Amino acid sequence: MSGVFVYLFLIVFGPFGAGQSINFKYVFLAGFGISVFLGVCVTYFVLPKLFPAFFRPEKWTIAKEIILLSTCILIISTFNSFHYYYWRGDGAFYKTFFSFLKITTSIGIFPIVGLIFFTERTLTKQNLNKAQLLSTKLQRPAAEETVTVQIQEESVKATPIAMQLSQFIYARSEGNYVTIFYLDESTLSRKLIRLSLKQLEQQFENHSQVKRCHRSYLINTEHIITIDGNARSLTIQLDKVPTSIPVSRSFSKADFY
Repeated sequence: MSGVFVYLFLIVFGPFGAGQSINFKYVFLAGFGISVFLGVCVTYFVLPKLFPAFFRPEKWTIAKEIILLSTCILIISTFNSFHYYYWRGDGAFYKTFFSFLKITTSIGIFPIVGLIFFTERTLTKQNLNKAQLLSTKLQRPAAEETVTVQIQEESVKATPIAMQLSQFIYARSEGNYVTIFYLDESTLSRKLIRLSLKQLEQQFENHSQVKRCHRSYLINTEHIITIDGNARSLTIQLDKVPTSIPVSRSFSKADFY
């Protein structure tokens, strides 16, 4: 869509000499539209695969959005420069690049910002609807105050950690370790143990209220207060936990039953 917008904009308004009579004018201008399309694809589809840590939904910020927008403009400028230099072949490439950096910023900023705004608004609406649906469907199990669980570390020589099931809040993966968050006399406490999250999940397999909501988190659904969403992700707020817990895209309302 952004590429089509730029192509039509160049044809209709002819800015920066685009309206000049040149051979294969419309093919030449179409190249800039393709450059915009490729730049957006690289920015929003290729880069997330190459740098997954940067694009983690639960850590997305406005600053990262600005960095991403600036990167998109740089990539599009590079594609535009190569297209122009290959087609016309006059002048130094670096001068062509800086010229198109200014042109791309002035022309491309509007469709790119529009695309981002539309995408963010659409994703936010979708995730808010999903969060509302999950909250509506949420069925909190009855508190099992008398059920005691024992968490066994990887080493069988270690003394198992015993607690009531209702005391367990959530667990977070820390590589080969896992941090257990639990209530100790109504105070949130934590304990780091050598155990994988998968192994811990297996120890809770007979307790349906303990669920994996993310590849790095295991939660006790009894302690869910709210489920919220934004453009990037869904999050769960647990009782007495100051930070939100991220929710995997594969998590659905069926996981709450």
